[in-house]
Amino acid sequence: MTIPKKPASIQIQAHGEFVPWLEATGGSLLVTTYNSGKLAAFSVDKQGLRTRVWKFPRPMGLAIRGDRIALAARHHFRIFQRTGQNSFEVEKKYSTGKLDMHDVAFGRRGAYFINTKFNCLSRPSKKVNFLRCWQPDFISEIKPKDRCHLNGLGMKAGLPAVVTAFGETDEPKGWRILDRFTSGVLIDVPTSKTIGRGLCMPHSPRWNAGWWLCNSGVGTLEKFDVASNSFNTVCELPGFTRGLCFVNEASVVGLSKIREKHILDSPLLRKVESTVHAGIAVVGTHSGEILGRLEFTRGGSEVYEVAFLPGIRQVRFEDEPA
Repeated sequence: MTIPKKPASIQIQAHGEFVPWLEATGGSLLVTTYNSGKLAAFSVDKQGLRTRVWKFPRPMGLAIRGDRIALAARHHFRIFQRTGQNSFEVEKKYSTGKLDMHDVAFGRRGAYFINTKFNCLSRPSKKVNFLRCWQPDFISEIKPKDRCHLNGLGMKAGLPAVVTAFGETDEPKGWRILDRFTSGVLIDVPTSKTIGRGLCMPHSPRWNAGWWLCNSGVGTLEKFDVASNSFNTVCELPGFTRGLCFVNEASVVGLSKIREKHILDSPLLRKVESTVHAGIAVVGTHSGEILGRLEFTRGGSEVYEVAFLPGIRQVRFEDEPA
């Protein structure tokens, strides 16, 4: 039995070279839109640009490795296994409780997720809600209160390597009272040292011959310069940037609209609010040019993650086995 789809899909409008680019990849882009509770797949076949949507409660982090897909939702962490040419069904489902999971990833020891509520990096478990793997040095205890808004996880050689957070604070909800437009940080996991500062609500650190991330509050894609511990802007984009993957010579970036007077509101983006969109942008990794864009005109205003599924144009997610 297929996981039910919501009748109202995501309404989209393609710009630039998005459609021919996606067609040439031979695969699908998967996107989570947590505020509307959707996991969406976009692909191109003989009929043109196709959209498929499945409902999950607050889907956030998403990761793909080989024939497996990991998905973090409100109270559960799921791992899907490919069972047919285009089909995936739930192989494992972990009950986590409400951890406010953000980024997820596959590594040498299995799956990982950012446990934002408890300010730590975790792994799923059948026996307990989570297994703590690591926490920043400035976090003194593992208690259920978001202190630094730990969110992004970057993997390298199969191991957790860097994380992003909105600030270095040990106070419950402390990140909310910091200057979130400059307090964002990039932290090296093995050493627990902060290697990058001055970011505006950063997300989605990813390794691609260097560290890349989304400086979300200013709507940019950045590359980290290890020598100077600074960031170089690759591209300015029309949205709150969050969600990042690399496909051949392109960077695929998720875009979200902003919520005025919300904690993630960005006056820097609000100045150009008429040009802020939700959707996906395809950026030339070397040129920094926007090659194409998929705009969500209705049904999904906040993107959390984007991931590329190679070789499959008509993906299906099957219901959980009894």
